[in-house]
Amino acid sequence: MPDKRTICSMADSIVFDFIPKKVGNVIDQNVGISEDIRAVVKGMKDETLVLTNKGAYVIKKGECHFFPYNEILEGKNVYRVYRRGRFEVPLKGKGRVKLPDESKEPDFGPDPADNVVNFPWSKVELFKKAEEILSINKELYDTKNGIDRRSKYEENDYIKELITEIKSLNQQLEKMKDENK
Repeated sequence: MPDKRTICSMADSIVFDFIPKKVGNVIDQNVGISEDIRAVVKGMKDETLVLTNKGAYVIKKGECHFFPYNEILEGKNVYRVYRRGRFEVPLKGKGRVKLPDESKEPDFGPDPADNVVNFPWSKVELFKKAEEILSINKELYDTKNGIDRRSKYEENDYIKELITEIKSLNQQLEKMKDENK
């Protein structure tokens, strides 16, 4: 298991991008005052992703769509489609949005889905950080609500060390049993 300080610092990560006033007004009207905003990243044409301790908000065309953590699935969120990126909030009950195949399907522009933020690929690092924040907050939500799941942030080396230590202790226990016979 990773060091608790690492998890806390990841959970406390914050990403804020420049937000136009009209988008800021939509955020003020929809995000509760008790919610802790963790990330705000602007995409293309005033599309914006807002992550809070209660869920994800996607703002498109002046409308705000809220997705609580109990409806969000784990998985990859950042994709590249042609020269732009897309951040998808994967939801229960909805299949993954099919991405166009460059060789077979023409690109008809930005994805219109309510749970997708289209962004210029130059902002990919901001959206990857938002992906980490979404993942860790989903994990914290699941943990608080008793949903058993394995952390993707667990360190494999640490797990290997534990397994090696357990095997060593089992061998010592077997030796002690043999000596007591």
